[in-house]
Formats: sequence, C-alpha cells, structure tokens
Amino acid sequence: MKAVIMAGGFGTRLRPITCNIPKPMVPVANVPMMEHIVTLLKKYDLKKIVSILYFQPEIITKYFGDGSDFGIEMSYVMATADFGTAGSVKNSEEHLKDDSFIIISGDVLTDFDLSEAIRFHREKKAMATMVLTRVTNPLEFGVVITQSDGQIIRFLEKPSWGEVFSDTINTGIYILEPEIFKYIPPQVEFDFSKNLFPLMLKEKLPLYGFIADGYWKDIGDLNEYRLAHQSVLEGTVEISIPGGRLNTIGRDVWLGANSKVGSKAKFKGGVIVGANCDIEDGVELQNCILGDGCIIKAGTRIVDSILWEGIYVGQRVRMEEAIISNSCQIKDGAVIEKGVVISEECKIGENAVIRSNVKIWPRKVVDDGSTVYSSLVWGDRWTKNLFVANGISGLANLEITPDMACKVGAAFGATLPKGSSICTSRDGHRFSRVINRALISGIASAGIHVSDLRVMPAAVARFKLGAFSRVGGIHVNISPADPNQIEIRVFDNEGRDLSPAQQKPIERLFNREDFRRVSLAETGDITFPARVTEHYQEELIARLDVASIQQKGLKVVVDYANSGASNIFSNILGRLNCGVISLNAFHSESSDYHPPTEFKRSMENIAHVVKSLGADVGFMLDPVGERLFFVDDQGRCILNEESLATWVALTLEVNPNARIAVPVSSTHILEQLAKQSGGTIVRTKTSGRALMTAALNEKPALCGDAFGGTIFPDFQPVFDGIFSGAKLLELLAKNKKPLSQVFSELPKFFVEHRKIPCPWENKGRVMRHSMEFAKDRETWLIDGVKVSLGKEEWVLVLPDPDKPYVEVTVEAGSQKRANELMGEMLKNIERWKNSD
Repeated sequence: MKAVIMAGGFGTRLRPITCNIPKPMVPVANVPMMEHIVTLLKKYDLKKIVSILYFQPEIITKYFGDGSDFGIEMSYVMATADFGTAGSVKNSEEHLKDDSFIIISGDVLTDFDLSEAIRFHREKKAMATMVLTRVTNPLEFGVVITQSDGQIIRFLEKPSWGEVFSDTINTGIYILEPEIFKYIPPQVEFDFSKNLFPLMLKEKLPLYGFIADGYWKDIGDLNEYRLAHQSVLEGTVEISIPGGRLNTIGRDVWLGANSKVGSKAKFKGGVIVGANCDIEDGVELQNCILGDGCIIKAGTRIVDSILWEGIYVGQRVRMEEAIISNSCQIKDGAVIEKGVVISEECKIGENAVIRSNVKIWPRKVVDDGSTVYSSLVWGDRWTKNLFVANGISGLANLEITPDMACKVGAAFGATLPKGSSICTSRDGHRFSRVINRALISGIASAGIHVSDLRVMPAAVARFKLGAFSRVGGIHVNISPADPNQIEIRVFDNEGRDLSPAQQKPIERLFNREDFRRVSLAETGDITFPARVTEHYQEELIARLDVASIQQKGLKVVVDYANSGASNIFSNILGRLNCGVISLNAFHSESSDYHPPTEFKRSMENIAHVVKSLGADVGFMLDPVGERLFFVDDQGRCILNEESLATWVALTLEVNPNARIAVPVSSTHILEQLAKQSGGTIVRTKTSGRALMTAALNEKPALCGDAFGGTIFPDFQPVFDGIFSGAKLLELLAKNKKPLSQVFSELPKFFVEHRKIPCPWENKGRVMRHSMEFAKDRETWLIDGVKVSLGKEEWVLVLPDPDKPYVEVTVEAGSQKRANELMGEMLKNIERWKNSD
C-alpha cells in the first residue's frame, strides 16, 4: 500500500513563523512536522510515499530528496492550481491507480496505529474509510455519525454549534481504493469532505469510519502549535525526539549531541535541547524546546517557550510562552511576554520589552530600551472571535476601542470591491459617534466610499441598500442589555446580518492585520445623504392599506425608549390618523440601556396607560428600532412565544394561505393555527440571520421570533420595529377584532426554556448524547437536536454559539408536564456533560 502526504498548505494561520517556510516544514520538537508523518508511515511499513506539493515545494524536495536517507521511497506531484484535496489527489492518479492507498496531512501530529485502520478498511471491504477521533471542540472539523458496524450515515463539514450532533470528527486521514478516482472529476476544484464524501453518501457507496485510539492534533494555528509541544513534553504523544534522554526526578530532559550545559543551570519539567547548544550557568529552562545551535547566556529564564535553530539569548532575559523563529538575536535584559511570536532573523535590543501577544514579522529591529505594544508592522492580534450573535460586541473603550474599530473598518473594506459604497449609522451616544468615525476612517482607507447617515435607527439604515448601489452597511449602538457594551452590526447589500461565510474573510484579515491600503487618489469619499428618513417613510406608507387604518382611527400608546425612531414613527402614526400618547420620545444618551427590571416596569407602565385611556394597543420599541413589544387593549403584556403566536394568528386572519417562517424552537401550535386556515409554517435556524435569509428565499408573508422581532419581506428582509408597529395597526384594522380577542382565542400552549452552563469542551459530548437520546424517535436537525416525544411534547437541545451554555427548550400539553420534562432534561444534560 502506498501513502500520500498532503503537503501543499500555506500555513496562513501560523504566520509570521511560516512567512518563508511551508507549513509541513515547521518544526515540532526540532523535527519538521512532515518528518514525524514520514516516521509514522515507515513504522507501519508504508514506505512508498507520494507527496503532493504546492507552496514553496523546493524546501520540501531539498530536505527529503528521494527519501533514501529516511528509509523510504519519496516521489512528488506538483499541483499547478488549487484543485481542492480530492482534486489534487486525482492529479496523482498515475501513482496510485494500482492498489489501495492511505492519505494523511503533512501538518498534523499523531501516533495512531495505522495498521488497525487498514485492517478495518479491508475487513469492511470499504471504498473509503475515514479515520476518526473524538475532540472537545468539533466546530473546526467534519462531524461524523456511524452505525454500529462503522458505516457512515451522516457527515457535516465545519458545523455551527447548532449543527453539532457528535464529538466524533474526521481527522483527514483516509484509506481509499483506486475505484474512487472515477467519482473525482479532473482539473476542477473538488474536496473530500465537501464534495466526494457527500456524493458517496448520496450514492450509498461503502463509506466507513474507524475511530482510532491515540493522539491526534491538527496544528492549524499558533495556539495549537504551542499545545502540540506541551503534549510532547508531557509524553501524551509518542514521537521520535532527537538527543539522549536524561531521566531525573522532577524533570525529563533530552540533550542533543555536542551541547554544553553549565553545572549551575536549572531544568524544570520537560526540556528538549538540540545539538551544539551552549547553556551557561544560572540559566533556568522550564517546559521549553531549544533548537540546534542556540546560545543561552547566564541568568536567563525561559518558560513554556519554543525556540528554533541558531537563536542567541543574552543575559538576564525573561521569556514566557513565546515562539522564536530561526536566527534571532535577543539582547541582554530583554523581556518577552506571554504569547509573543517573533519570526526569523529579528533583533531585539537590550532591555527592550515585547508586550503580550505581539507578533513580529521577519527581519525587524527593535531598538534598545524600546517597548513594543503592537505588532511590527501589522498591529495587535485580537484574541477571540470577532463576530458574535449581535455582530461585534465588547466593552466600550476597553475591548472595542477606536484603533480596534479602525482595523475592523479596514478589514471590512478590504473584502469589498475597491470604489464601492456602503452606509454607516449609529445611535445618539457620543461614544458610538467615536467608534463610527473610527470605522469610517478604516473603511475609507481601503478605497470604499461611505455614506454616513449619522444618528439613525438600524432598521432605517438597513433599508434598500442595494437600490442605492451600496454593497453593505455598519450600525453602531450601545447594547440594550449592558450600558458598558458597544455593538457593531455589519450587514450586506440586502440589509441582512452577514452570514458566517461573509464574516470569515473579515475575521481573517483582522486577525492577520493584512489590510488593503489604497493610494491617496483612491481614498474613499465620505458623504452625508439627505432625505433618507423621508424616502423610508414614503416607501413604508406605500406598503400599507392606509385607508383602512385611517378609517379605524386607532388610539395608540407608544414608548419610544428614548431612541432615534421617535420622529420617524410619530410622523407615520400621524399620517395614519392615529391618536398617539407618546412616552420617552426625547432622545437621551443616558437612556439607551434597558435592564430587565426597567423593561418590565416600562411595559407595565404602557399597560396602565392603555387601560386607563382606553387605547387600542400599546407599543414599545427597542433602542435600535428593530424590535417591537406590545400590550393589548385590556392592558395585557404580550411577550415571547405569545407575541409570536399572536402575530401568526393576526396574519392568517387576513391572509389565510400565508407562508410564515419561524425558528425551530417555537411552539407547535403555530402549525395548528396554519393548518386551520390553509397556511404553511416554515421552520428555520434560531439566528436572526436565518430568518432574514428565509425572508428572501421562502417567499413568506411574515418571519418572526419570540423576542419581538418580525420581518415583512414585502417591505424589507430585516427586523424593523417601526414597520412592524404600522403593520400591526393594519392587521387590527382589517381583522375587525380587538387585539385582546385575537390573543384570547389562541390555543393554550406550554413552552419552557433554560440556559444550562456547559464548558466549551463538553458541548460536543452533550450533542453526541442528544443524538443517542433521539434514536428511534422523530428528530429534526435544523438547529441543534429537536426530538419529538409524543403528540404534544418535544425537546430541543441547542449549544450557545458564543457562550459556555447549552440551551434547552421543551413543550408539553400542560404546565406541570412542561416543568417535569424540563427537570428530566436538566438531569440528562448534567449527566451527559459529565459522562466519561
């Protein structure tokens, strides 16, 4: 059997240490990653190896040659273009067409018993076998479910937490029969996980999964690179380490040939020292790796760090959790803080300080006594995911700073065509203005024109961007949930929140800090469009049955929550001949935050006013103008699932055959309401973006969630509290029923929802057990795992995408049973997350 090593990776996420070296040649324990793979293959008598190369192939071919120095036969296939994983193997068909072969990446670290996997493949007579393993965080991998005999029945590449149904993942190690080539088209981009394996599942071809025991790590980024070395030093992975092993109580040391160690040097934990090193007296090394030819002068302390070849470290240097590439010089008294990465041939001056997480690109010089706060030349490295559920969110002026916002703007701008246009907007808070201007600076620096709408509700800012030739937009606001948090919402040309696929390029450019800088003549223009709100109001009025509303003469109580929507909505209500009692209509910078207690008090106040004055309905807008909460004519607050059910009932009264899109987590009575009138309920994922996408693709009359968000696609495919308020008045005018009657006629339902703390590393395990719980039951995998337990009962287990929680939703035929069912599920989740 031959072996194929996929060795064409760029190693982008390992920059700057991969600026001038292909990723498979990055050393792990002083040996290139790819050599560890070669050693593993040789161990299991896989000595005929084909290496598929793409980026800097000459470095690999020069190192391995024909393979004879390593006891193998090595041949090479040079990829002429990026044809994907399967496509590049197809180009190697001439080398592989005569027998079974195994494929393995050149940039993983593993000690799997490959002979066991090969035996399994042959016993099952598989056409393709994936080697699988279990991990704590399956998001970055392909998640797999197999039958008891190992046959794969479900596979999903790089899922969101809502799509995680197991913690068993694809390692990228495959055993294939040559018949596989007839399913791979030549000279086109074709991937194993995205194309070939889904095709095999569809065609019911013999595709199996072998769950391997042992160690496996995809060294995809700098953090994983550090963790891989930690595993080596802890002995959790079996690999060959150069040098002689010196076993001593409290330490485990490998010492290379011709290396000198001072009698007063101290070693702690695991330490690997390469050949021809010189370590002077007074040096302390703890859990670190030194490459060949390193010189460490007296009094230096190095902890949890990885040093490559030929590095000079002067006296009294302090270094912790650093990665230092080849041929660097670090002079006396320098301090290298946690998370620093220094690429090759850099010079760090005496008593210089390199602050945490700074990255320094190749051949840079830091003067004596300097303090480096940001990366040379690229800037600070952000340390967490940029996007969360509400866009980009963080503590104002601590996590979301003006310089950070400028980089976000530059990253967003760099993903757009040069010379295109976007709009920006904000709430009225002065810090939102600061962040908005910083964003505009970054966007314009990337050659993108900006139409700044200044203070504007997000729903208005999102309106018909494409019609004005704008390719996207940004809105900045103080979080309605936390006065210390600021949110940056980024949306596409339809006004929708960006999809994960659209967010990734922005995150990648932001983290790499690899921004497009245009010439002075190409710098983006900044304009301030006029009549934006007037155009919005005219379009809104045109989409309503104004005559019916005017004839009804409804009396409305509105709490504007001190938002920028007050002038716009009040003008619309006036044109609809509504009698309006306005609350909190004055915009105030100090009133954007509405904690739960204040929200509840505001709704109760609206209810009191509605009941006292005999109003037909009461409204409350959120501070962003995207969500609407309402009170009926009897002063009852209609919130959450009851609000969504009321919207559905009102819509079906006027449009009996309507299609309505709702999240998978919503009550089942919505289907009951739709069936009675001839309508259709379409279930979606729970995110706002999913409902916005359904608004475009499913042709619904209404999209809604249980948090006051409604979308009317005929107007725009995004949440819009202003239009929703006007539309509710139209529905009331046409229904000829008071809102209280519509609400009272709803069928009874009982839904409970809980958020359960769950460490990130246990989420995959919980979802795997959820799938086992769902076995032999009707199950929906739209978002999370939803399981039917009977005619009126179901449960939904959904991992929170941004926080260490698992969300559980249950519905039953009575409140007592709903509480019992929730109690049972809470016990299950606790048991599942703590199971072995």
